[in-house]
Amino acid sequence: MKQFGWKADLRNPNLEIFIHLNDVYSVVGIPVFRVPLASRAYIKTAGLRSTIAWAMASLAEIKAGAFVLDPMCGLGTILLEAAKEWPDVYYVGADASDSQLLGACDNLKAAGLKDKIELLKVSVIELPLPSESVDIIISDIPFGKKFKLRKDIKSILQEMERVLHVGGTIVLLLSEDHHRRLQNCEQSSIPLNSDLRMTTDELGIEKCLNPGEKTSIPETVSSSSEASNQEGLDKMLPFGSLVPVECYKVSLGRTDAFIYKYRKSHSFGL
Repeated sequence: MKQFGWKADLRNPNLEIFIHLNDVYSVVGIPVFRVPLASRAYIKTAGLRSTIAWAMASLAEIKAGAFVLDPMCGLGTILLEAAKEWPDVYYVGADASDSQLLGACDNLKAAGLKDKIELLKVSVIELPLPSESVDIIISDIPFGKKFKLRKDIKSILQEMERVLHVGGTIVLLLSEDHHRRLQNCEQSSIPLNSDLRMTTDELGIEKCLNPGEKTSIPETVSSSSEASNQEGLDKMLPFGSLVPVECYKVSLGRTDAFIYKYRKSHSFGL
């Protein structure tokens, strides 16, 4: 500003610039659209940020014909994002809250997906499903801001583990408090793949969802990041039959969270 005599209008800028700095590299970017990417015209009542919900569904590697369950679906954002992107799938959302299910139903109607997603009023620790009947579970575990988690997170994971078939995938969004609880449940802590963190108003994922694609990051940085990620995965312990696959730290604005991806390695109870 001193050199060029520019003036910055923070309330109505011509251009918004985002810069993220850490000890390894810097990222500079500008928004492509005026409207935030998380804004979805087909969602009537917003719940979880849509970009986070889409990222979770993408990590789950949904295939046509799969049975996908969100046992704590809330307003149904995750299922909506998944059904928009991967339509040829059987989706079921469950929740114990009448108000949340009503909101989810309104969202399904507004998005034209009422026939694609089935909603059930049930408890997450008493799912009316046979053991090993679900292909994929994707869920945002309540953070305690609006809805407190009355059940122990270990009991919730055990019920999810029960209904998931061998080879199935679980993708969870957990708060930092949940992260600490899981650490206390396990014999050892579950570290992150990386210590990096993005704090944009949009998605703050630390690792590319498509690692096979080329990026503009120098090869030396990419190699060191991959080594760090692999080291973190090597130290992550299984939870029962759920073997850790990936772990990401994400930003939800003022709150940080973790996306965990697990795969079921053997039958429940063995």
